[in-house]
Amino acid sequence: MFLFGGFSSLHAQSAQVPENGVIAYYFHGNFRCVSCRKIEEYTKETIENDFSRELARGELVFDVVNIEKPENSHFVEDYQLYTRSVVIVRIEDGKEVKYKNLEKVWEYLGDKQKFSEYVRTEINNLLKS
Repeated sequence: MFLFGGFSSLHAQSAQVPENGVIAYYFHGNFRCVSCRKIEEYTKETIENDFSRELARGELVFDVVNIEKPENSHFVEDYQLYTRSVVIVRIEDGKEVKYKNLEKVWEYLGDKQKFSEYVRTEINNLLKS
């Protein structure tokens, strides 16, 4: 389910924010378990392998963010985070217009192909919207 934000400013800390496009965030905390690292690895690999053109054009940005740093704590409320998460955000005219928390990454963690298909499909959906 897509949720619509009316965000007046962008939140990306280290990423180059696209004027129009998608930011794929991986949110983690100070403690990084094996599963958390695998989610980051699979997400990064999927994005680099399947979206190299969009990355090169700046239409898609991947950003890894520690939500336990004080300057990043707002993400928990902004995206209703309750665990380590992959969140994709649609940017239009420099503003966040919708986002989706890819909650099934945990469900598909044991199947790299399903994981990648899920992430790829959701990013494609936002890029095309």
